[in-house]
Amino acid sequence: MRRICIALHVVCLLSYSLGAAGSLSDDYGFLSEHAPFVQFIDAVIGQGNPEKGELLRQQLLSTPLLPKEKQAVLVIRSSTLLARLYSELERPDIQRAKELLSEAEKSLNVLSDTPFFHLMSEAEIDSIHYLINPSRLVKGISSNSKIKKAYIQYPSQVYAILMKANSLLYAPSFAGGDKEEALSLLLFLLEEGGSQLSNWDLASIYVGIGRICMERTKWDNALGYFTAAKALYAFDPTLDGYIRETEEQL
Repeated sequence: MRRICIALHVVCLLSYSLGAAGSLSDDYGFLSEHAPFVQFIDAVIGQGNPEKGELLRQQLLSTPLLPKEKQAVLVIRSSTLLARLYSELERPDIQRAKELLSEAEKSLNVLSDTPFFHLMSEAEIDSIHYLINPSRLVKGISSNSKIKKAYIQYPSQVYAILMKANSLLYAPSFAGGDKEEALSLLLFLLEEGGSQLSNWDLASIYVGIGRICMERTKWDNALGYFTAAKALYAFDPTLDGYIRETEEQL
């Protein structure tokens, strides 16, 4: 317990400046203020409940409350998140995941006049295609290419920075992976993001930093970050695996 508290103390120190936002922008921030979407997020990445996620997603689609471009973003985000969940279940439903991605792709044309949303949505869709079928390497390459482009064109956008950091973290070095740069970006988001960071972005940041702590065999710190992430959203089979692996080293 003492080790966990020490590591969480590090988290708190790094999070100290979250009270005041820095020079970042978050065009996706409207989602964290949209109560029906927050409920959907809790069902999908908090509870890992695809049935509830489907029901809440249908409500999001049948009673649109946002302007058409933002509604399209909501459709795409809900589709990709639910598709990811179906791919991570103990018994994956790849067919349903692919159907959801097809639905997301149909909404891309609505974003033709909002290039940031269009580019990030394409990158997100491609990344889930690659996740559910790693043999489709072209999708992984396409996603990384779009993430790189978005990061160059929109360097102050929270989601562009986060996706860039994750691509650097999880890609092998020969494919452009760079854990040191990934850590710098994640810490920058944590320190400068302020209250504009959504809980789901914050959880992703904690997992990323924890993953790097594992690489450095800083097991106490890794467990602290993973515990902080799990406190935000309990369902994450990958995170559960990281926690088990970390606890075995303590």
